[in-house]
Amino acid sequence: MIVWIRWYIVKNTQLRAMAERLRTQVEVDGFGWLPLLFGGILLALILAGATVIFFYYVKQHRLNQMQRSFVSNVTHELKSPVASIQLALETMALRDLSEDRRREFISMMLDDTERLSTLIDRILGAARIDKRRGKYRLEPVSMRHFLEEVIEEDRHLYEKDGRKIILEKEGRDARVAIDRSALRVVLSNLLENAARYSPANSKIRIRLHRDLRSCRFDVIDSGDGIRGKDLKNIFKMFWRGSDEQQSRVRGTGLGLYIVRNIVKDHRGKVWASSQGIGRGSTFSVRLPRFRKYWSLSRGNANPEMRG
Repeated sequence: MIVWIRWYIVKNTQLRAMAERLRTQVEVDGFGWLPLLFGGILLALILAGATVIFFYYVKQHRLNQMQRSFVSNVTHELKSPVASIQLALETMALRDLSEDRRREFISMMLDDTERLSTLIDRILGAARIDKRRGKYRLEPVSMRHFLEEVIEEDRHLYEKDGRKIILEKEGRDARVAIDRSALRVVLSNLLENAARYSPANSKIRIRLHRDLRSCRFDVIDSGDGIRGKDLKNIFKMFWRGSDEQQSRVRGTGLGLYIVRNIVKDHRGKVWASSQGIGRGSTFSVRLPRFRKYWSLSRGNANPEMRG
């Protein structure tokens, strides 16, 4: 734009000087603003169009990179348990194993099938998010009881290598209107994420808070932590951590994306905070409290959730 204006002014000055020298007219016309305005608008539109095209090109390029990373990670996640199951079955078929060894192999295969089932459910869950919006069945529940129930039932999935899940008792309980199965997915994904990036023999703490209008629970770990510049990206589809974390810890990049959408559909908010690399991270979920008379008056006691 600056180059165009400078060029126009210079040429206009030259033309006026030439007209005065040749004395082709008695009075030289004034400065022509209209061509300058039209030229400036045209150049601005061209620059705006080029900027939009560049923006969408960069966005599409990043999406393609994330999708390639997703396919690579999912392929690895699928092949590992399948190869483990195949090896166990071949060993059981070709060798005469003791009863203890057979039980050990069967237990290992059950763990691998559970891992496969979780991965498939996560992929299907991401695909079903848009279809399920507006179809959650809400019911008022005690948040503390809900957390205790999920932790006790799934504790064995995350308390490996000496890790411990601790539900702190200091926070005040609150009633919230939730879809149990959907919010169970939220809590399970957050616990799995905390366990995946936490060292052995560490503690994963769950802390409950309550204020006048909302209820919040935090999942706190002492693991790898998150860079400040990555905090805004971790809830995006297919996004995963740094190259070093990706090579050390496998995943699909869908868990936190699913968490964000489910919480958003519950009219809540989810965010992450961290003091930096190696200093752990905290994932917080805030949900509106269930208020009996207000909720009933709005038809939200146990309805299908409306988008």
